Amino acid sequence: MNNPLKTKQLTPRQAFGTMAVVLAIVLIALIIYLLLYNRPGLVEQGGEKAGGLKPVLTISGPGVGENPLFERSQHVAYAPDGRIYVSDTGNNRIAVFSGGGRFLYEWGEHGIAKPLPGGISNWEEGRLNFPLGIDVDENGDVYVADFRNDQIQVFNPEGEFIRRFPDPQEVVGKGASGQDGLGIAVTDIAVHEDKVYALDSYQVIVFSVEGEYLTQFGMPGAQPGGLDHPNGIAVASDGTIIVSDSNHNRVNAYSEDGELLWSEGEPIAELSEQVEYTFGLPRGLTVLDDASILVVDTFEHQLVMLDESGSVVRRYGSRGTEPGQFNFPNGVDSHGKRIVVADKENNRVQVLELLTE
Repeated sequence: MNNPLKTKQLTPRQAFGTMAVVLAIVLIALIIYLLLYNRPGLVEQGGEKAGGLKPVLTISGPGVGENPLFERSQHVAYAPDGRIYVSDTGNNRIAVFSGGGRFLYEWGEHGIAKPLPGGISNWEEGRLNFPLGIDVDENGDVYVADFRNDQIQVFNPEGEFIRRFPDPQEVVGKGASGQDGLGIAVTDIAVHEDKVYALDSYQVIVFSVEGEYLTQFGMPGAQPGGLDHPNGIAVASDGTIIVSDSNHNRVNAYSEDGELLWSEGEPIAELSEQVEYTFGLPRGLTVLDDASILVVDTFEHQLVMLDESGSVVRRYGSRGTEPGQFNFPNGVDSHGKRIVVADKENNRVQVLELLTE
């Protein structure tokens, strides 16, 4: 009688065939994982030390999808966990990378909330129109300056829409520079504790993180404390508000009440080799752990370090396309010893370390 429990033995050929099938399945699963969950992006590692900078990473885009490359990315932000959020302005999206440069995900597409006369609004939650400044709060929520839509949009760390403010069809506080005087044409933002500090063409407007209008300060003009198209803002740990007064070629520091504390640089009447000036065009800035301030000078293709009282300490970088060089950089943020720079006209972001020697 045959034993029903007896196992049929495979021939060597059958065993080899079964093993080949298993290996093929494992290989296919590995390829799917690499494509979906381990996308490296367009990343170069390292580079020669130059201009006081040590290149760590150069990221040129996600490397996948319809737009694998950045298109004039203008601002960047570190999350508390070290993730890098890129405001990819020309592609109307936010791209997210690990601290090591691995592409994680992206969100956003073009959407118009305030069309010109005769135009059509196609804005929906999460759509962007020329995103500029970006910042991440201590909870990981992402705040984006939706410049041409005259509003700020807030997302969770994975890019899910949470809220927007102010209403782009309403007057903000005492007035702002949004289209038709409504909303706020916001260029950069900084989140500090429970407040959001937003720049428009000539002032700082302060909201709660929930979007409630709180106050505003600043005015047009070259007088002390006046502003002309500021494009960079950061808040120090003591509450001092640092602003790149871009078209006045200076950096201003204000108290939490909006009083001018100090100013470095002055308006340039003319550009020539004979005229000495501090900044060609200051834009993005960040406060480092030691309270010093790092400012992007777009026209000089440099980073300028100020101490906490506003005095120039050192300049970094030069113009070029190699790692550690810049071509009209625009935004900067810091995380520990590392900084990340939106190298706009090179269509990339760079992760760098500042050399002390």
